[in-house]
Amino acid sequence: MKRINLFCTALFAVASFTANAQINQTPVHSSGNQIYVQGEKALPATGSMFISEQYLPAKASNNNGTTLLLRYNAYSDLFEVSNPQEQSVKVLPKQPNVIVTFSQNNESYVYETYKTEKGETVTGYLNIISDNPKVKIYKRERIYLQQGSVPANSYQTAKAPAYKKAADEYYVKVADGEATFFDDKKDYAKLIPGKSKEVLEFIKTNKINVENATDLQKLAEYSASVL
Repeated sequence: MKRINLFCTALFAVASFTANAQINQTPVHSSGNQIYVQGEKALPATGSMFISEQYLPAKASNNNGTTLLLRYNAYSDLFEVSNPQEQSVKVLPKQPNVIVTFSQNNESYVYETYKTEKGETVTGYLNIISDNPKVKIYKRERIYLQQGSVPANSYQTAKAPAYKKAADEYYVKVADGEATFFDDKKDYAKLIPGKSKEVLEFIKTNKINVENATDLQKLAEYSASVL
């Protein structure tokens, strides 16, 4: 298998891509215990960068059906690949529209361009809630680093920095449009062109919770049916 080189960032190796999209072979070190506060006593960060610490079997749509051991780093927005035989960890190269699917729970992520709440257009991994061809709904999972503190005097103690999970964000993509952030039912309805009234009525009648995966799947199916 042809190997692809990755260039390391300060925290992780970030992938560069080739057409065959194989896995890079540059080891990365992803322990969350190497970030320290500055002060009299350095403390390791608590918490985790990962949605799940465990590496799980998964397949990437650009990797010829090979089963990989992956875990999602929601702090750096990348997938780490474990190779037990080599006792190494790599980074899965990023490529637009590549889908990563975990075998055990069928959770899928796509490398997609989307518009954030602030109106910024970025590209990253989104968890697929609904994959309807007309109306796709995604969830963005994020982890951030909460800064620690140092003691101002000998009577105080240092506070370790901590990885925290941010609130999930939701995005809808209509047809070939751009995946766009929505905050509530009214935001969502506005993004279904010409059908806002009908969509709002459906949400009300069916008591749709726009932060519930099952409800969002129903909402996507209905939205697609009226377009």
